[in-house]
Amino acid sequence: MINLNTVDLQLFEEKKTIDRILTDLKIGWWKVDHEKKGYVLSDIAVKMLKLDSNIIRFKTFTEMIREDYRARIMKEIENIENQYLYDQTFPIQTPSGEIWLRSKIIHKETDEKGNSSISGFIQIIPNPEVTQPEKASLLRINNLLYQLNTISHTLLSFLQSDTADTVINKILENILEQFKGGRAYIIEYNWEKKTQTCTYEVTDSNVNKEQSRINDMPMEESPWWTLQITRQKHIILSDLNELPEEAYIEKEFLALQEIKSIIVAPLISHEGVWGYVGIDVVEEHHEWSNEDCQWFTSLANIINICIGLQRSEHEAQIDRTYLQNLYKHMPLGYTRLKLLYDSNRQPIDYLFVDANYAAGEINGYNVEKYIGHKASELRVNLKEELVYLQDILHTKKHADVNYYIEPLKKHCHAIIYSTVEDEVICLISDITESYNTHEALDRSEKILRNIYDNLPAGIELYDKTGKLVDMNIKDLEIFGLKRKEDALGVSIFENPNIPAEIIEKIRKEEPVSFRLNYSFKSIEHYYSSTKKGNIEIYTTVSALYDKQGNLIHYLFINIDNTEISNAYSKIAEFESSFSAISKFGKIGYCKFDLFTKNGYGVAQWYRNLGEHETTPLPQIIGVYNHVHEEDKAYILDSIRKVKAHETDNFSRDLRVHTEEGWKWTRINVMRNTMNNDTGKLEMLCVNYDITELKETEKKLIEAKNRAEISDRLKSAFLANMSHEIRTPLNAIVGFSNLLTETDDRDERAAYFDIVQENNELLLQLISDILDLSKIEAGTLDITNSDVNVNQLCEEIIRSFSLKAEENNIEILFEQHLPACHINSDKNRLTQIITNFINNALKFTSKGSITLGYYQSGPEEIKFYVKDTGTGIPKDKINNVFERFIKLNSFAQGTGLGLSICKSLAEQMGGEIGVESQEGKGSCFWFTHPFHPDVQLKLSFETTEIKAIEPAHLFPNPSQPTILVAEDTDSNFLLVSAILKKDYRLFRAVDGVEAVKLAAEIHPDLILMDIKMPHMDGIEATKEIRKTDKNVPIVAVTAFAFDSDRQRVLDAGCNDYMSKPITGPELHQKLREMIRLRFKKTP
Repeated sequence: MINLNTVDLQLFEEKKTIDRILTDLKIGWWKVDHEKKGYVLSDIAVKMLKLDSNIIRFKTFTEMIREDYRARIMKEIENIENQYLYDQTFPIQTPSGEIWLRSKIIHKETDEKGNSSISGFIQIIPNPEVTQPEKASLLRINNLLYQLNTISHTLLSFLQSDTADTVINKILENILEQFKGGRAYIIEYNWEKKTQTCTYEVTDSNVNKEQSRINDMPMEESPWWTLQITRQKHIILSDLNELPEEAYIEKEFLALQEIKSIIVAPLISHEGVWGYVGIDVVEEHHEWSNEDCQWFTSLANIINICIGLQRSEHEAQIDRTYLQNLYKHMPLGYTRLKLLYDSNRQPIDYLFVDANYAAGEINGYNVEKYIGHKASELRVNLKEELVYLQDILHTKKHADVNYYIEPLKKHCHAIIYSTVEDEVICLISDITESYNTHEALDRSEKILRNIYDNLPAGIELYDKTGKLVDMNIKDLEIFGLKRKEDALGVSIFENPNIPAEIIEKIRKEEPVSFRLNYSFKSIEHYYSSTKKGNIEIYTTVSALYDKQGNLIHYLFINIDNTEISNAYSKIAEFESSFSAISKFGKIGYCKFDLFTKNGYGVAQWYRNLGEHETTPLPQIIGVYNHVHEEDKAYILDSIRKVKAHETDNFSRDLRVHTEEGWKWTRINVMRNTMNNDTGKLEMLCVNYDITELKETEKKLIEAKNRAEISDRLKSAFLANMSHEIRTPLNAIVGFSNLLTETDDRDERAAYFDIVQENNELLLQLISDILDLSKIEAGTLDITNSDVNVNQLCEEIIRSFSLKAEENNIEILFEQHLPACHINSDKNRLTQIITNFINNALKFTSKGSITLGYYQSGPEEIKFYVKDTGTGIPKDKINNVFERFIKLNSFAQGTGLGLSICKSLAEQMGGEIGVESQEGKGSCFWFTHPFHPDVQLKLSFETTEIKAIEPAHLFPNPSQPTILVAEDTDSNFLLVSAILKKDYRLFRAVDGVEAVKLAAEIHPDLILMDIKMPHMDGIEATKEIRKTDKNVPIVAVTAFAFDSDRQRVLDAGCNDYMSKPITGPELHQKLREMIRLRFKKTP
């Protein structure tokens, strides 16, 4: 048997041996006590650590760990339950000094109840920082990596969080765990302000905060510091004395913050340095190791990247929100459709994936009810639409579709395309307004063409070389032409009736107006006219320019004043005749102002009222000394009603006492509605002696009682007599403005003023309509040139001076610059200012109208026209520039003038407005760009035209050669029959052959049909002109429009003839063209 005491003794000896070995190896064991939240230590471990007890709490143990290792080891201990591998090396502080420990788990198990048992050992080891520096460095790097791991978790939460401030501050707190008595911060640069601001700061409890001091701090206050950071260099100082001498400003600033050591890393984005992150050590100096720098640099990069990502995400979210709102709320309809297929990949339906509000509004449906639904559910006609949509998917091309929504009366335009497989996008716009506008413009174009052709003024259009390219019907009538082709192509510079000085002004592109006694004898060799003798014409000439300011046309407007001149002489005859008729028929006429009682009357008017013709009107109007009291009372009451605007006219048979006794005078009095002067109440009065009529009426009345039949006859007779008498008298009333219209030639002269006034009104109406149509179509041309502003204003003032004088109004040109030139359209400037002055004249009865301008800005001048008229009511002042607005419904005009002025002013780059006070007057103004250093210089070139040498007209006068390009046999036979006796003819059946023959035979002239196979006449002409600039080419065309004919001339043809052609016309045209050929040949 074994002796137990011997066994116990052996075990005791073995334990003592093991304890001696463990003591020598400086190894003790430990075991986790979960209840006491600490370690149970072996006796050897207690002695090693100089402890008083075998149990030590976790908190007490972690406080013994050196500070730079404490946080990591503490985290390891807290998570020891989850640790599968725990083997740590770290220093602790004992009563006898600092020692290094290795701690490792050697056993870990869990019982059936889930309770864990963890045990391990600790061993005192030599200080690796002394004995094994490389291992100490590795330990320190592990410690730093742990810190980075902790911070990376914080950064991850930063990326997942919408609020950055809390997370960034947490990162800075983690950084400070590595240092005692420190400050961590982020400072951002504002490169526009050249300042720096501390946006984040975390400090230990015993360190002062500096964030408030570094707010918009100028960079220039730390020049050395800013230079280092902007050069993307780190600032690493274990002591402030390490700063260079030039950094004395920074050293002083850091010292004020009690900073001992500092490390700073720049923060860099793709745009450059945007700030820096730094750590300040305040309480003691810190020697920065290479590991510190590497760790901090990595940390700075991580912070930099994450802040950049967070900001980019924020900006991207703003962009996404903006784009979503943009397409949801844009006025253009947006619909996304997805095609649905059967098992055979055939489209059977489509789904409304998305749509914006505009799509629903345009198409008249609720977007929410459509999105997510199939087209078949919404009763859409699928068959045709599916085929159309599938075709777009296959071709990958976009489609433009116009469609009409009958219930909504809308015209719509859709652009359909595909960007994703099986999906199409529809962009929809409501074009109802533009469609209706286009239709209206088309109608307007036809109307304007009709107006152009039938305008009562002649219009001629010349190209920039001076050749006539178009004329209207009235112009044909004025100059005695049967058709415009007889004159098209003539040069205005060769017109023998136009004086040389006028020709020179036209060449200089100056606006010209002139009167001519036009002689048809002088133009016998210019063009053929059916008229003989002379006519009196008034002509205005304007140069027309394209958008680039290049001359394209000369516009001539001709008015035949021959009848007007004759009318003046007839008016004089009529006045003489009227005076005789007035005396013979005892008819009187008078025009007077009811307010002032001043006016004019013929002698018979005075006699019919029993007055002498020398009696002043104020002693007659409102007095009526010779009128019976009852009739006088009626007249005075009627005058009162006219002044009160209760009536505009009255009439009565008056009893008037004359030197010959009592007589009857009939008066017809009416207000002159054609007079727009609000300060006057002009009346027109016609009176005539009806004494004999009254006596006749009296006799007829007395005979009425004789018999019923006799009575009816007498009534008929009186009615007939009344009619016969009233007819010529009513014609006289018409002479005063409302005379009955008649075809009698003698009476036509009486209408001259009315006709002229209505002609001017009609011309203004047409001008306004033309300008309005151009504005709507966007084709109103602004042709800029150098404009002398003072000269322009003075010309306008002179043009209105006579009219203003007639109305007793003073018109002035006041405030202006001594000299002023602007680059503008003189005609449009004149149009605006003239319109302003015309309006002022309408509403100003006394006082003055003033035109002026001044420089209202560095590059702006302001024109104004102010008056002392009636002014504009406040409720109407905002509408004055709208179309068809007339402040006075009795005033003549279209109501378009100010609206057109507004469009012109804005198109020239200015603004327009009005200031007005009712009862005191108005001031209309507009601005215009002004560049004092810019002067527009106009130049022109004149081309000498050599005189025609008679010997050069026909080098081969017997048989000139003509090339006829004509594909139709019958047409060629016709030309051949007409010309074969006098010319040698060659035929080309198409444009290609025409070009070939022209190069081979060098004809004296070419007759070119326009519509031919293979190559048309226009292209053939262009090809011929490449090699032969001189041969005359006459186009034979059936085109009806002047624009089409102009296209022929632009291709290089010298002239054209319209089908059908006649022999005389053709011979005449060929003679002219061949002369032209040899005229150009040197």
